Amino acid sequence: MIAGRLRLLAASRLASDFAAALAASALAAAIVTLTATMDVGGVASVWLRLAGITVPIWIAVFAMSGLYGTRRSTAATPSRALKPIVIAGCVTAGTLQATRLEEAGATLLLVLVSSCAVLVLAGRALAGRVVLAIAAPRRVIVAGDRDEVLQVIGTLRSCPEWGFEVVGIANDGSWSETGASERPIVATYRQLPETAQDLAIDDVVVALDSDRLEHVRALEPMLLQLEEQGLVVRFVTNLLPQSSADVSLERFGPLPLLTFSTAPRQDVLLFIRRCLDAGLAAALVVVLSPIFLIIALAIKLTSKGPVLFRQTRCGLNGRRFTFVKFRSMGIDAEQLKASLARYNEMTGPAFKMTRDPRVTAVGRVLRRLSVDELPQLWNILKGDMSFVGPRPAVVEEVARYEPWQRRRLSMKPGLTCLWQVSGREVLSFDEWVRLDLEYIDNWSLWLDLKIAVKTIPVVLLGRGAR
Repeated sequence: MIAGRLRLLAASRLASDFAAALAASALAAAIVTLTATMDVGGVASVWLRLAGITVPIWIAVFAMSGLYGTRRSTAATPSRALKPIVIAGCVTAGTLQATRLEEAGATLLLVLVSSCAVLVLAGRALAGRVVLAIAAPRRVIVAGDRDEVLQVIGTLRSCPEWGFEVVGIANDGSWSETGASERPIVATYRQLPETAQDLAIDDVVVALDSDRLEHVRALEPMLLQLEEQGLVVRFVTNLLPQSSADVSLERFGPLPLLTFSTAPRQDVLLFIRRCLDAGLAAALVVVLSPIFLIIALAIKLTSKGPVLFRQTRCGLNGRRFTFVKFRSMGIDAEQLKASLARYNEMTGPAFKMTRDPRVTAVGRVLRRLSVDELPQLWNILKGDMSFVGPRPAVVEEVARYEPWQRRRLSMKPGLTCLWQVSGREVLSFDEWVRLDLEYIDNWSLWLDLKIAVKTIPVVLLGRGAR
């Protein structure tokens, strides 16, 4: 029910954003009639052209910013939408100028963007109220032990969008409500089925102390009566320590399956990202093929050995794959690595060294320009890597990871990531990993786009490249 209510809220906000963009486009088109002689057909034509640009941009930016997600509090406050509104407004104004729409003067752009922002904020607030008004709140009794019951009531009170109205509390009679809660104790466990009928209850939420879960057996007759009455019974699962993982309940054949995950699980968005990765990588391979040839000739003519450097790396959840890049070191680089260990400038298992003697003259140029990484487009095409994600780890280094550091492997590796636009090798290894985990915890298509854009000046200026 909670997930369904949040999906309903997300859908209503999507519909309100769509309507707001259409209405703002109509208002801006109407302004044209005040400054130019134009018949109704002409105004309609301008409106359609404005809407054809405005609506897709605003919906796309909001979607990439996670405003249509179904997690708690997503897009629930106006401030959450302010930054996406500014971005969508700038993109809209720039696109209209680039398309050379003749009516797209300063006045029209100002009216379009400002009215769209106001209508979006108003529409999103109204959409939430309409959903709560139409979908009647569910009347709830919270049953269980004192601390757990109060925690559930506090959570439900802070999440009105879930649509629960706490009517009262049921317990085993061992504690009273005095000074404990604004909600009255309305029943003992034994009285709960009859009380639920009298108070027209929809749901019963059971929250027991994890040390007293044997009481579930004692509650079984009461729970069966509630089920027979057609009431919804929900259990607060506190068997495991609190964690930051997303939790979902699914069915595994006939068995209920409780899933904890700290990695992104938005299958549709991940599929879209994979399609974008493959399409862009294929296009870049074709466009950059002359540069590939020039680099290959430079490597072959200036040092012995193959053009490409191949190494086994760890990908998603430790899957091993053959990582490729243009060779920037001598052919004996791996054999010399142990003798240079005392010059390692990184903490932890990673190895980085300024003025590494193993790097060839051509290799220094390739690394400075970051073009030694270009063959990884092949890894992206194969699906071993993405454009954005934690950098693929060396197998020997992964073997030395601490348990918390292994979580950086829970996302497909990429060409660039958050740490590369935050100092690159200037960071310590722990800082590097924490930035990778921050990326995983906050992943969205919009975040990938922002990191990709920020990578461009970092590469062009050669910041942190060695």
